[in-house]
Amino acid sequence: MLKANLCRISYIPVFSIYAAIPIIHDVMPNHNRYYSEDWIALAGMYVLGTLISLPLFYLLKKADKSGSGVSIASLFPRLLTSILAQVICLYFLWENAIYLYLSMSTVMVLSAALFGAGRKGLNLLKDKDTGNIYEIRGSKAYRLSDEEAVRYQTSMCGKGIALAEFSSSQYSGLDTNLAVLPINFGPSHTDINQGIAINPSSGMPMVGGISGLDIHGNSWGTNFNEPSNTYDPNRGY
Repeated sequence: MLKANLCRISYIPVFSIYAAIPIIHDVMPNHNRYYSEDWIALAGMYVLGTLISLPLFYLLKKADKSGSGVSIASLFPRLLTSILAQVICLYFLWENAIYLYLSMSTVMVLSAALFGAGRKGLNLLKDKDTGNIYEIRGSKAYRLSDEEAVRYQTSMCGKGIALAEFSSSQYSGLDTNLAVLPINFGPSHTDINQGIAINPSSGMPMVGGISGLDIHGNSWGTNFNEPSNTYDPNRGY
């Protein structure tokens, strides 16, 4: 359960600090002097705050669901950055309620942007049989040089992103000496002579043919795990 909800559980302190500030800063010391309009204003503040925090919560939920592009090594630096930003705002702006609330809302927006940027992966595919690594650009797969492969793999390890793999021996007639491989967008050709099968929805190559998953973890015809996708299948429309 912890692993399946790691991102959301880790960010509980961020949401808790954000939600507790109005109560500690205003309600506790002044509740005896509150009128009905003050309570209505407080409720409106929480509604607005919830809307502001939704993008971050959605990204965390999406990351937990897909399990892609997230590791402890990449998650906690972003988490600590968000908490540190909140602490700085509390320390310097506690006496100015307007700037305090604006700054804390800004921190939530920036936290969502930071988390989303940190999940953006590299479109790389590794041949398990030869060790060659290809970068997907447009409709072609370009084999990386040894220096480029080392650099990209180091970058991906630093972000906690696993490298997708395929086996060239599963495809008949593959010339592993080719520096550029075509990518096939048609569902009826999965032989490597016709190119690599690709998910038409995400634009990413399929590992294991159209019955498998693409390199971002999407099944054939779906793109739910794309970093740029904002569709949530669990949300009503």
